[in-house]
Amino acid sequence: MNMERKHQLNPAITAMRCLKCGKTYPVGDYFYGCPDCLEKGENAALTFCYEGTGRIDKGRRGFSRYVQFLPYADTVTLGEGGTPLIALEALAQELGVARLYSKNEFQNPTGSHKDRMNPFITARAAALGYETVTCASSGNEAASLAAYAAAEGLKCVNVSTARIPKLWKDASDASGAELVLVLASNDRLAYQREHMGKRWYPATNLLEVPVSSSPYGVQGYKTLAFEVYEEMGEALPDYILIPTCRGDLLYGVFEGFLDLKRAGYIDRLPKLAACEPLPRLELILEQGRSHREKFPGSSDLTSSIGGATATFQSEYALRGSSGFAVSVSQEEAAASVAQMARHGLYLETSSSIVYPCLQKAVRNGKIPPEASVLLVLTSSGYKNG
Repeated sequence: MNMERKHQLNPAITAMRCLKCGKTYPVGDYFYGCPDCLEKGENAALTFCYEGTGRIDKGRRGFSRYVQFLPYADTVTLGEGGTPLIALEALAQELGVARLYSKNEFQNPTGSHKDRMNPFITARAAALGYETVTCASSGNEAASLAAYAAAEGLKCVNVSTARIPKLWKDASDASGAELVLVLASNDRLAYQREHMGKRWYPATNLLEVPVSSSPYGVQGYKTLAFEVYEEMGEALPDYILIPTCRGDLLYGVFEGFLDLKRAGYIDRLPKLAACEPLPRLELILEQGRSHREKFPGSSDLTSSIGGATATFQSEYALRGSSGFAVSVSQEEAAASVAQMARHGLYLETSSSIVYPCLQKAVRNGKIPPEASVLLVLTSSGYKNG
């Protein structure tokens, strides 16, 4: 561990709170989410209770501008955040909305939005004296966690399947991480649970019915909302489309806008839309299905947001922002890579899915033609190989 950083927890954090039952707990590490909900079989994530009203420190740069809203102020940094927000006039006309923007998360240090999460996970692990961090990942998180662990001076164990693309494997290996390959996705979780006695700090969810990644890391996603506000001000988008699997990014962005509203910076929340490669949250919201179910369908071409499960935190963010979920087929997701690239944005399939999802939402009347829309572009197309 790098002893130069003390990693003092934000003193404004007074407790942790369950999103589902509302019960509060002492600040700590609840690797399986809310203990009370878990006992009832109702898996739910925890978030933090902050005392007082946070303010943006406009005299600072990067994440340090937002330290009053975040768990740690002295994290390692590789230059994450501050990603470009650009207007897409031609694409707006093509897709039938008044104004369209993108937030280019693929321009983070390791090429994805995951770089907003891992500085806070490695800070938490180091603060507690852990020497190793671990994750179950299809690729983006493995590359990002390996990089931030190396910067923090921690060991890293990434657990994936043999289907992990070579470029992600190479990135993990180059950072000095140990890569463990197992047969199936759920085997990743079992492997990590079996090795918890080795004092590995888990960055990601450990349950087959998922809860969330480390809540310390999820807090880092609030910075995306803060940056959107700082750039757009009162002209915040009406809708924000986010590629979604277990909803860490979706929920973090939601809580970021909640923080801004509580602090008096904004008076309304953008409506969030979860973009899915198969109907999961869509069925939960529209048909009353349970987030504990498994949802059939193929997501092989969109592994970064694939899988048969959803989370309560995703449902919470969508309902809380008066948003919705929209799903498209694998064929539409694959075709969207070229459709976005023709506008200069070459994206991972799991990221370019926002194109057909916006198209479908406009067609179905969920997004009106006079709306302004922001697309969160999570990862680049150079990861499609």
